[in-house]
Amino acid sequence: MEISPYHPVRSILGSTNRYLEGMSIILGLTGSVAAYKAVDTARWLIRRGAKVIPVMTTEATKYVGPILLHWATGFKPIVELTGETEHVGLVRVSDSILVAPATLSTMSKIAYGIADNPVALVAISALGYGKKVIIAPAMHESLYEVNQYKKVAGTLEEIGAKIIPPLIEEGVAKYPDPELVARVAAAHTSRGIDMKGLRALVTAGPTREWIDNVRFISNPSSGKMGLEVAVEAWSRGATVDLVYGHIAIEPPHFINKYKVDTTIDMAETIAKLTEKNEYDVIVAAAAPVDFTPSEKYEGKIKSGLEITLNLKPTVKVLESIRGKPRALIAFAAEHTLDEEKLYKAAVEKLVRYKANIVIANPVGYPGTGFEYETNRAIIAYSSGEYRNLGLIHKEILSRLILDEALKIIGKS
Repeated sequence: MEISPYHPVRSILGSTNRYLEGMSIILGLTGSVAAYKAVDTARWLIRRGAKVIPVMTTEATKYVGPILLHWATGFKPIVELTGETEHVGLVRVSDSILVAPATLSTMSKIAYGIADNPVALVAISALGYGKKVIIAPAMHESLYEVNQYKKVAGTLEEIGAKIIPPLIEEGVAKYPDPELVARVAAAHTSRGIDMKGLRALVTAGPTREWIDNVRFISNPSSGKMGLEVAVEAWSRGATVDLVYGHIAIEPPHFINKYKVDTTIDMAETIAKLTEKNEYDVIVAAAAPVDFTPSEKYEGKIKSGLEITLNLKPTVKVLESIRGKPRALIAFAAEHTLDEEKLYKAAVEKLVRYKANIVIANPVGYPGTGFEYETNRAIIAYSSGEYRNLGLIHKEILSRLILDEALKIIGKS
């Protein structure tokens, strides 16, 4: 199936990145009031390069119309199956099916092989063909908490489906942020559960070092790189612990989260976690502040005064790791675009911390590093080899980093 060359959806195809280039995803919509959010999820998948083919239950059409889905995806939704046996043909040419939103009714049908609506039938067929099945439930909290839901969800996971937990708020098991659903679906479609059974520790964002009770030293890091690694790892089946500072984006509700303030807070949290848990992968993508005031002023320094600020080095967060992981990946942020200098910085960090990989990236330039969706990155290996990745989207870089981690631990 191809999008019409005249359909306007082509204008956004791959506009964010090419993470899903060449892939096709079936989007299954069921009868939930959250169905309108799936339209945005479809668009986010398309922005990552995917073709999205909608399949709807009759109940779903009561909440969003087929015309809207046709506009959003470039494909006419399938609401009724015909002699074309769409559930076979579609599944064969697709890489995954995302059932979003998924009602408890349709989830139960998929789990127990009751193929009496188009979405359930396509999902069951996808499982039969070994294709990825991703499910984003949405329902009242009372349904989410019953034993029947837990049994159905457990059965779905046992037969290979990936469930994106709903966000529990205001007595409702809500459909998560539409872009987050697309991001998880993209990673799972691309790599499946190749990190199942692994535990990953990821750090993200900047720390703060306080001058007085209201002012601090920090840096412009948004935490985007670390968050992308954490979501990528979770989507691929890993248990993920995220240690993060003051980041611009709230971390996903389904990841184990440990918020910290200062660099010493980050170091102490990592020490406790690595003492308690054995990690297969550690990705140190945070930007902890390297200097702290020698003396903190109490209260608020009166504005207009001239003060001298003496700084001393903070602790090195990577030195706080108690148990060495099977794969240690670190970042080196440098204010230079010179490839040789970036490589030298990466090698220094490789040696100092006995890391397996260091990604060196320039910061302080437009379009790369802190606050941006993209990085200019050099990836250096403990073997002495390195690759210049050029300008790369952080989502794609996160996938590459974890691909490399799996090679190191012998699971790729």
